[in-house]
Amino acid sequence: MTAYSVGSWSYHALFEAGKMNVFGYLESIKYRYRLQHADIWNGMLASLDETYIDSIQATLQEEELIVANLAVDGADIWHDDPEVREHNAHKARTYLDIARKWGVQSLRIDLGIHDKTLTEEQFAFCVKRYKEYTKFAEEHGFRVGPQTHQLAAQVPANLKQLAEAVDSPAFGIVLNVNRWEADQAIGDEIAAPFTMHAQLDRAFVDFTGPELVQKIQLLQRAGYQGCWSLEFRGGKDEYIETAHDLLTIQRAVRESGVGR
Repeated sequence: MTAYSVGSWSYHALFEAGKMNVFGYLESIKYRYRLQHADIWNGMLASLDETYIDSIQATLQEEELIVANLAVDGADIWHDDPEVREHNAHKARTYLDIARKWGVQSLRIDLGIHDKTLTEEQFAFCVKRYKEYTKFAEEHGFRVGPQTHQLAAQVPANLKQLAEAVDSPAFGIVLNVNRWEADQAIGDEIAAPFTMHAQLDRAFVDFTGPELVQKIQLLQRAGYQGCWSLEFRGGKDEYIETAHDLLTIQRAVRESGVGR
């Protein structure tokens, strides 16, 4: 069955205005959009208190929702300050355990490198951390890796090299389709084989022409079987705009032949 979702960051303006929280988001996913998969940004979480995390888990179970992706800000692997790196690693391990509890399909933990190239030290450190994280993820049935929204992760060759070095079936990337700072024409093709979660965004993909269908077909040919998730960046009329874009994606998937 083909799965769809709407990333909770799509409602960041409503969230910042105090008009939505994570429970309102989950209710919208279930009852407004009639979806079974959530795509949760951790910026929407009020705390990491165990009781609060367990209450979200209970809601997921009650509503029979699956977390396709948990996107984590603030747990980046690399930082020039070793103390910050250790602090971030502690936070990442907390989210790894939340991912285990919630039964997520994928967990986004970023590289933290805001340059197109990685030094040997940075690369080796990232490989070391991802090996640790993927070992835990593989033991508990989910995948973990970076998203293509920081500069180093917007160079597909970097991600391919990283995937080969980590060498784990539990490693993957969150692909912002068509969002690259290098090899724009072939970036999605390079990254597709190790994409664990795909986000489609009209800011990067033309939703009005054939490009959207072509991108979906590219991922499917590479064996992608994950959720087709929408991210909306507009910050205005978020309920209406996400409904529009979600329908556009669903039509494109049907046209592509995916899931038939």
